[in-house]
Amino acid sequence: MSVQYNFTGVKFLVTGAGRGIGRAIVTELHNQGAIVYALSKNPDNLASLQKECPKIIPIYADLSNLEQTLNAVKPIEAEYCEIADFLEISLEQYEKQFSVNFKAAVFVSQNVVKKMIAAGIGGSIINISSMTSQRAIKYFGIYSCTKAALDMLTKSMALGIGVHKIRVNSLSPGTVKTDLVNYVVNQDPKEMEKQVQRFIERTPTQTLFMPMSDIVNATLFLASNQTSQITGQCLAVDGGYLTT
Repeated sequence: MSVQYNFTGVKFLVTGAGRGIGRAIVTELHNQGAIVYALSKNPDNLASLQKECPKIIPIYADLSNLEQTLNAVKPIEAEYCEIADFLEISLEQYEKQFSVNFKAAVFVSQNVVKKMIAAGIGGSIINISSMTSQRAIKYFGIYSCTKAALDMLTKSMALGIGVHKIRVNSLSPGTVKTDLVNYVVNQDPKEMEKQVQRFIERTPTQTLFMPMSDIVNATLFLASNQTSQITGQCLAVDGGYLTT
């Protein structure tokens, strides 16, 4: 059961809202009375999400297309990227991963923050990062770089816009049951079996998959007024993996 915060009438823009962590965050915010703009590149995912959460405002946009994304959020997305090992990644994969995971975060945030400042409205921005931003993990080479960049962007934004009462934090989940994790496991099941065992041995709570509810509740906590002095932080929800 999640903690109840007063989000009634509060506006949120959630990218990568069609599935995984983004979808779970949208669902909980909707259930707690927030006004949620849900952005996804998949219209079918948005349609099914709107059936579950009829009061959301769906926004169709592909985060790898910056112009389309900025146009989509004018009235007011973590997204799946193909993973490849360092020696195998193509220029196209490299550019897509940085476009979705970093470039979109920079310019969508910039677009929204300018409007918040002009309106004199404070708020909270939460970037969904990853524990791979701080630990090298096989198959996640360039993906890890995008998330490390996102963590530093978080700190830089917090420093730059804190005077406008806008907080910026990032959340670094451990392993979560998402399409991305399923994709990686299927690339090399035997190798992943070894990595899973090493991961469990290194995790103090001996937990392989972090509960989605923990990720959602941590996000809501950072978004709430109860954390008005928490900014520029990278909060890990990983069972303690990064401490070892």
